[in-house]
Amino acid sequence: MKFTSAFILLFLPWLVLSGKYDPLHIGMGIICSTLVALWCKDLLFPNDHISFKKFSKRTIRFIPYMCWLFWQIVLSNIHVLKVALSPRMNDLISPKMVQFKTDVTEEISMFVLANSITLTPGTVTVRVEEKRFLVHALTEKAASGLPGESDEMERRIIKVFEKEN
Repeated sequence: MKFTSAFILLFLPWLVLSGKYDPLHIGMGIICSTLVALWCKDLLFPNDHISFKKFSKRTIRFIPYMCWLFWQIVLSNIHVLKVALSPRMNDLISPKMVQFKTDVTEEISMFVLANSITLTPGTVTVRVEEKRFLVHALTEKAASGLPGESDEMERRIIKVFEKEN
């Protein structure tokens, strides 16, 4: 069931995004979707007991999160660009390592949180151990935006992956 669900989840967007429906493109889509589904089925469906209904709800809740994350990436790009082009760049750059403990509990939630932090310019997730994250931040503003108490990114991830029903 994991493989079939992962294959469908990967192949349908392939069909839509490729826009080409000749045998070559459909065959390539089948081959690529099959290989990725074999490798990633446990990442997409980490729990054998997760129902398709629950997975579907997570997927639907993930779409607004991705839109919000995209906007945060745009804002962070603007911030890093301003810092890089500023004549006071040396004063604005204050790299630091920030450690924080997260409230997320599921492995997929920690995976998404770590990657969301790394995707946001100016920050890189260095290490995740249990519920502790170590992140490198380029500026004071980037460091202050990292998860901690009542952080929006963390709250949104919990809403997507850990909210019951």
